[in-house]
Amino acid sequence: MRVGIMSMQRVVNHGSFMQAYGLKSMIESLGHEVLFVDYKPSSCVPGLRDARGRLKDFLGRIKADVRFTGAGRRALIASGIYKRTPMDVEYERCLGLLGVDPCKRNIGEHVDVLVIGSDEVFNCTQAGPNVGFCRQLLGWGNNCESVISYAGSFGHTTLSDLEKYHVADDVRNCFRCFDAISVRDANSRAILEALGIDGVSTHLDPVLVSGVENVEWKPVATPERYALVYGYGNRFTQDEAEAIRAIAEKRGVKLLAVYGHQDFCDENVDCGPDEILNYFKGADFVATDTFHGTIFSAITHVPFAVIKRGQNANKLVDLLDRLSLKERLATTPEDLSFILDKPLEFEVADAVRAAARESSLSYLRCNISVGRGVR
Repeated sequence: MRVGIMSMQRVVNHGSFMQAYGLKSMIESLGHEVLFVDYKPSSCVPGLRDARGRLKDFLGRIKADVRFTGAGRRALIASGIYKRTPMDVEYERCLGLLGVDPCKRNIGEHVDVLVIGSDEVFNCTQAGPNVGFCRQLLGWGNNCESVISYAGSFGHTTLSDLEKYHVADDVRNCFRCFDAISVRDANSRAILEALGIDGVSTHLDPVLVSGVENVEWKPVATPERYALVYGYGNRFTQDEAEAIRAIAEKRGVKLLAVYGHQDFCDENVDCGPDEILNYFKGADFVATDTFHGTIFSAITHVPFAVIKRGQNANKLVDLLDRLSLKERLATTPEDLSFILDKPLEFEVADAVRAAARESSLSYLRCNISVGRGVR
């Protein structure tokens, strides 16, 4: 069958790339042809942005429309309006591994079955020009015979948010377009159940169950001994940075930041998604505050500590609980040294992942195979 994936594969983020690659691999292992289908970004929910913010988002969407044409892209780059960072270049270099053209969006392509997920595809109350309140990501208005989700997430969106912005009924109606629904966290499941959506399944992120850690990724050159800091640029507090540096100095290792730049690290590396797992595999330890930084640590069996923040607390606690790794969660900078000094075994987490892989493949096999012709 011709299966489309609608996801966050164009977001310049190692986790976004790797979950897209993992889901593609899983569906292809079932014998299907896979291609990525882009969504059309929409305006944000009413009331989220003021007039200035709405204008900024509108101009951002126009800029994106121009950027995804050959001539428009060249003109924007030449004029300096579209400035690509070294990380942007590295990311675009790897999009061919997904079969995605970095210069052209694939909107409206017909597929037999559309799989929406994983990542925060249901996070419909976020600001900015890149997603907005996009009903396509919520299941409505897609060019396919059947639409399902796999390990989708509402991210930081809550049921209260949907009610606050008066879109709960709209979201409920969109989700009725799905032939099968799979989410990755308790918050997402609770939202849908509160909206009266039945039959919601829960599955692990594709990075945890697809075997991406076994792929022969591009080799990397690293210091003899190093530790990784993986998080958004300069989001670590001064106390957190000092605690992480103290641990690295005590162990005699260099600190490398391999995603967002961190001023307190010895080296900031702009690596591609096809290199990230090899950086994790060789690390002495990992300090992270992100969902996929946690997952990369778990699948490469590297000692790690996860810093909990308000905006990511729900999904990180849920993830660590599912993997029986809650003891790796740091709520204060002082926790970091204690956590990283504790021995860490991955047998239980690996067993959870193995069982989840079978469940995930069974879900995809069943709902892709029977989906054709339903709509």
